[in-house]
Amino acid sequence: MVKNRVVLEKPERWSKPHTISREKLLSAAKAACDKLEHFARTHDILKFPDTRSKNYKYDLRDDIEWWESGMYTGCYWLAYQLTGNEFFREVAEKQLPTFKERFDRGIGSDNHDVGFIFVPSLVAAYKLTGNEEARKWAIEALEHYYATSYSQEGKFIIRAHLGWKNGNMACYRTMMDSMMNAAFLFWGGQQLNKPEIFKAGLDHTRTTEQYLIRGDGSSYHHYQFDPVTSAPMRGITFQGNADESCWSRGHSWGVYGFPIAYSYCKEAFQKEVHKDVTYFMLNHLNEDCVPYWDYDFVDGDEPRDTSAGVIAVCGMHEMCKHLSDDDEQKAVFESAAAQMLEAVIDGYTGDIGVEYDGLIHHVTHYRHGKQGVDECAVYGDYFYLEALARYLLPDFKMYW
Repeated sequence: MVKNRVVLEKPERWSKPHTISREKLLSAAKAACDKLEHFARTHDILKFPDTRSKNYKYDLRDDIEWWESGMYTGCYWLAYQLTGNEFFREVAEKQLPTFKERFDRGIGSDNHDVGFIFVPSLVAAYKLTGNEEARKWAIEALEHYYATSYSQEGKFIIRAHLGWKNGNMACYRTMMDSMMNAAFLFWGGQQLNKPEIFKAGLDHTRTTEQYLIRGDGSSYHHYQFDPVTSAPMRGITFQGNADESCWSRGHSWGVYGFPIAYSYCKEAFQKEVHKDVTYFMLNHLNEDCVPYWDYDFVDGDEPRDTSAGVIAVCGMHEMCKHLSDDDEQKAVFESAAAQMLEAVIDGYTGDIGVEYDGLIHHVTHYRHGKQGVDECAVYGDYFYLEALARYLLPDFKMYW
């Protein structure tokens, strides 16, 4: 596909520097961490919340099947970084053996989401505390992930290895989500000094850029490949409004995933495609700076997805670390990220008339499936805390 570099349509909207007061950031972080601490003290910390809330309350599960489990533990690591409160570290460390158990039992280890599970939990533990046991467990999961969920022929992370082997063609796809999971390959390749694993992450980003990113900077959610020949077939937008629409949270995985890839690889195309996907997002962002669930919508009564907003904030913030101070992109990203985060703090963390378990509300998990519409979700909580940590901690350690 021929790519045309995307032009920012209303540069004046993002040209003025925007600053969130440190007082507001500290207040938001305290409110979020206090709420997380209350949840941990009043619930069984070895049970993990379901994917999304129901009537704003999280159901707790005895198993640890869901991909968000790693980000639930990641919330406690982020709260530990934000507060220095040892309680949060103790909770996170108590949860770590459940990830070893999960891997040993083969739960959810054969699909694209393995990075979401083990990076914010085990890798974070190693990066923050030097926990060698957590590193060992993460490496075990990483080597299995590379062996089973990366297509050497197609050069992409497979949606579900076992489903494809059992004849389900839809499992031989890749997804925008996997731009975040590629970070596990980068980290593991470096840890093991195995260039082939690192290169798998790089090649996945190339495949994503080639097939999932459209010429106008928008993105498909999935892309189907032929399971026999690995030839490209068609783009699909499973959780979006239509195949040719742009699902906002899936798109945000690219707004964040490409900067993570660039932080490891320093490949020029990763920076260029990040500009395109981010400018597309900003060109389709509604006036209050909180995305609708799909970028087909820029006004009206459709549900928002605050998680898409905070994920994108983290992505723009990360890319700014790799741009020079006189780069106009840096000024745009800094202004946009601050406007988007402040919009969530001001409009989506306060009173909604009922008690809610999440740290932010008005997340939309799967609109057409009527799952988690205008609810809370653990991944929204995680990336909201990460966004706050990025602004408040000069030495913030990125888990990815």
